[in-house]
Amino acid sequence: MNRTTIVLPDDVKAQAIKQARVRGISFGELVREALHKFLDEPSEDATQRSRRESVAAMLRFGADAPAGPSDLSERLDDYLYGNPQERRNT
Repeated sequence: MNRTTIVLPDDVKAQAIKQARVRGISFGELVREALHKFLDEPSEDATQRSRRESVAAMLRFGADAPAGPSDLSERLDDYLYGNPQERRNT
């Protein structure tokens, strides 16, 4: 094994030490387990990350969008093109 020095924010280190104590392991063992878990996960390529971020952005947009009319599916043409009476007169 190699000794490695890392710099952590105080709050992250405190949380990690607390978690190690709860689990009954050393801080170093917790860090090693976390790194093994991270490295064993399949990596996400740039295309996958871009797609995931795009979908997340669309979902956020949809969540913030105002609700549409309750009869939109029944009267789509009316909403898109105007009242049918008006269309016949033009």
